[in-house]
Amino acid sequence: MGSHGDRTDGRGRLLLIAAAIVAGAALIAGVFATGVLRSDDRGDSAPSAEESAQDRCQSDVLSRLVAPETARLSDVRTETSDLEADGKDLFALTLEEPLKGVDTSRITVLNVSGVVNAPNEIGSTMQDHFDCRAYFVDGSLAHTLVLFDHGH
Repeated sequence: MGSHGDRTDGRGRLLLIAAAIVAGAALIAGVFATGVLRSDDRGDSAPSAEESAQDRCQSDVLSRLVAPETARLSDVRTETSDLEADGKDLFALTLEEPLKGVDTSRITVLNVSGVVNAPNEIGSTMQDHFDCRAYFVDGSLAHTLVLFDHGH
């Protein structure tokens, strides 16, 4: 009789250990799924190229306005763009120091576009579309060029 009771206690102990392992795995999966603990936590890492381009472009757009503190940006999008060496990028490539003389094969461009609502020089609110060209040389943000539909 003693040996039968020992087998039951051994199985019970194994079942408890297996249940604890399954519960632990489920807890870890739940923690990652809910975002409490992330393996790709970006808190200490550098911002992405898209984030860098958008932050810098929004700052550059606001700096060109009469009253940046009351301006509102909307419909902001960031997209990969082709380098237009004979078009809108010509000025930045030929006259701007960070890009002047750089081999164009090393340059990538992100275009940040949107709409800005801001007071103009006479105090009325103006709505204007903007494009901001963010130039990256070898993956690092080197320069931006802001283009408005209207003068500011």
